[in-house]
Amino acid sequence: MKLTIRKKIFLCSLVPVCLLGAIVIFAAATFVKNSIIEQVEKSLKGTAVATLAAYDQNSGEYIEAENGAIWKGSYNISQSEKLVDTIKAESGMDVTFFYGSRRIMTSAVDQNGERILGSPAGDKVVEKVLKEGGEYFSDNVSMDGTTYYGYYVPVYQNGGTEPIGMVFAGSNREEILADVMKIIYGMVAMVILVVLICTVTVSIYASSMTRELKSSIRGVQKVAEGRLDVQFEKSGLRRKDEIGDLTRAIRSLQDALKNIIGGIRESTDRLVDASDVLEHTSRETFGNINNVKHAVDAITQGAGSQASDTRNASDHVKYMGDLIIETGREADELNGSADAMRQSGDRAAETIEELKQINEEVRKAVANIAEQTRETNESAKRIKEASDFISEIASETNLLALNASIEAARAGEAGRGFSVVATQIQKLAEQSNDASGSIDEIVNTLIRNAEMVVDTMAQMQEVIERQNGHIASTEVTVEDVMQEIQTSVQSIRNIEQKAKELEKARTQIVNTLESLSDIAQDNVASTKETNEAMSEVADRFQNVADSAGNLRGTADMLAQNIGNFTL
Repeated sequence: MKLTIRKKIFLCSLVPVCLLGAIVIFAAATFVKNSIIEQVEKSLKGTAVATLAAYDQNSGEYIEAENGAIWKGSYNISQSEKLVDTIKAESGMDVTFFYGSRRIMTSAVDQNGERILGSPAGDKVVEKVLKEGGEYFSDNVSMDGTTYYGYYVPVYQNGGTEPIGMVFAGSNREEILADVMKIIYGMVAMVILVVLICTVTVSIYASSMTRELKSSIRGVQKVAEGRLDVQFEKSGLRRKDEIGDLTRAIRSLQDALKNIIGGIRESTDRLVDASDVLEHTSRETFGNINNVKHAVDAITQGAGSQASDTRNASDHVKYMGDLIIETGREADELNGSADAMRQSGDRAAETIEELKQINEEVRKAVANIAEQTRETNESAKRIKEASDFISEIASETNLLALNASIEAARAGEAGRGFSVVATQIQKLAEQSNDASGSIDEIVNTLIRNAEMVVDTMAQMQEVIERQNGHIASTEVTVEDVMQEIQTSVQSIRNIEQKAKELEKARTQIVNTLESLSDIAQDNVASTKETNEAMSEVADRFQNVADSAGNLRGTADMLAQNIGNFTL
């Protein structure tokens, strides 16, 4: 079976929707059912607990009378029809009171409308509730052929730990499952509705796509048949999807083919005209070739004479070039000597400049030393003044110590300690006086040496000044020499440049003459070959005339083929 685009769109769109619908239905059948059953279990438990609370609100113990009736204190449970019927009317659930495993009172009735009493509970219920004392839920409780969802709650005596009975609450299983199926059927209906809506939507969209595609295909087929005037639907051109892109691309192809075919048609017309002109021109050219042959013979004779004259001119120019080359070599040697002189002058100038800098640095250093020497001399004088002051203090201290010793001697034993101190002070004064004398001698020597240094520095500064004068004079002389050397170098380089230009011009002339000589020789040979070729060209132009006729036939055929296209 051929899968068209429309069928493929249906499959790609509906299969996922159907699969999703199946998953939704399965989820509904599973989760919704389980959720409803859990809700039913909770409701049944609440009803059973409420029923038990209704019985337990009566004071007293659960007892069995001699006639088999069950009492709760003064309340006869065996005759509590009104209670169980009220609970069923309010909750919609059947309730049953068991004493032990025997059914004592219930709201459930059989097919004849009689209450279902006296029948025992199932073994599993007895095991779970009466023996184990736990609550129990069952989804398959059968009473008189009717299946129930049931919940059992144990009944205890006041303060007792062993169950003496149980309360049952149940709902018809078929009714609950019918409600579940209604929900599932509703979901199935919604899924089917969604599938139908998707089917209609996909059908409309697929029909639109296939209609536009078929329209584009028909347009392409017409273009293939040569009908370039076909019109495409505007709806397809306005589409913003791939189909619109395809339609617009086909129309662009149509426009391009129109331009190409139109250009070929115009070129064919021009080709027809050109073939006519070529045929006419070839015949005229054939007649003119004979005239060209006579002109070529005259050119051959002139080319031979030109070659001889060119060779003579070339020999003279080569001799002149040799002289120019010799001059250029001598100018190169002179230029080298001038460069050496200029470099030596540059080095002398640099040396003088360095010497000036060194003299300036020496002058500054001497001035600094002289200044420092003067400062040292001043410092020495201040030291001498301080030393004299210390000497005076030492003399006075010595006299004071002597007086202190005399007073200590007068004091006798009481002044002995003071006498020792006075003696030490006297010794210290004498030492200070001796040190002051040594300092005076050193300072006097330092002052004499400083004055000699200052005199020497003054003489050195005079020598440096005279040396700076000689350096300045030498610098002026070197600058004059450098200026003359620079002028000589520039002149030599001008001569060298002119020689190079002459050599270049000579080379060009020689090359030109050699080329002219070669051309003249080639012209002699070429004119001979041209004369021979002209005869061959005349023969071939006859073939050109014949080919022009064939070209005209081909152009007519091409024009006829282009005429099959409708623009």
